[in-house]
Amino acid sequence: MKQFNKKLVLCFMFILGAINQVYASGAKLPEVEGANTEDTEVTNTTPSTGSSTPTNPSTTIPGEAGPYLDQIKTIAGNSSCASYSWANRGRAPIGYTKGVALSFARGLCRKIRAETTPSQLVNILSGARSSSATKDALTYYQTNFASLPIDTSEKGTGPLRALYVLGMGLGMRESSGVYCEGWDRSAGSGRPSAAGEAGLFQTSLDSISFSPELNKLYSEYKADKSKCFLDVFKQGASCSSLSNLGSGAGADFQAFNKACPAFATEYAMVMLRIARTHYGPINRKEA
Repeated sequence: MKQFNKKLVLCFMFILGAINQVYASGAKLPEVEGANTEDTEVTNTTPSTGSSTPTNPSTTIPGEAGPYLDQIKTIAGNSSCASYSWANRGRAPIGYTKGVALSFARGLCRKIRAETTPSQLVNILSGARSSSATKDALTYYQTNFASLPIDTSEKGTGPLRALYVLGMGLGMRESSGVYCEGWDRSAGSGRPSAAGEAGLFQTSLDSISFSPELNKLYSEYKADKSKCFLDVFKQGASCSSLSNLGSGAGADFQAFNKACPAFATEYAMVMLRIARTHYGPINRKEA
């Protein structure tokens, strides 16, 4: 059985823990949502990470800007994880490390909202590991997680952190952290477009039937592309080809995975909890 690189995993856990501290400071990370909301004053905004943050920021800051987003990008960008050289992949684009960290922060936002407005999406992302190692990657990897100071047995931040730690590795195996990675030529072109994989996690449209939450997530991001964090994920990445396999809905899904990497990330995190066999590196415990 392949083992985690503990030094690397602990580094990712530090990033996610630091983000959680920013969140717990009272900031509530409003800008992570990227939505146009009414102006709201936010107080008690000094995080416990040691860096200063402007007080009373507006929640109308769109897209990839804002004091809390900037803090999260700094935490991730300055970490030792950002300079780590992955086996057979090399160093990740700096935007990948920052972007996945921002996606985790969005998950925290969803989780806190779910305390007053129940969410099946949150139940999936931050639920305790299930009894099915066939479906749930956290259960499948439990023997690996057991040696780490991270608990997936109770719902909440623990499983969410474990999920993004695992997801960080999966993206490197699938695309080397390049947001615009296209379909797998080695699998051949004689396939329907719905089987064409694309983006950071090489996910295809034929996965969308696994849960109604996947289609809802797809619709959510298509309706508000300011949530995509494309300018973040682009940092340090280079695209060689943007072609899609086939045409129609499958090709549209491929294109959107590349154009909206935050969607590709969150979609893959849902898949890891309900249909982990979609990803070969997970099945082989290479993530």
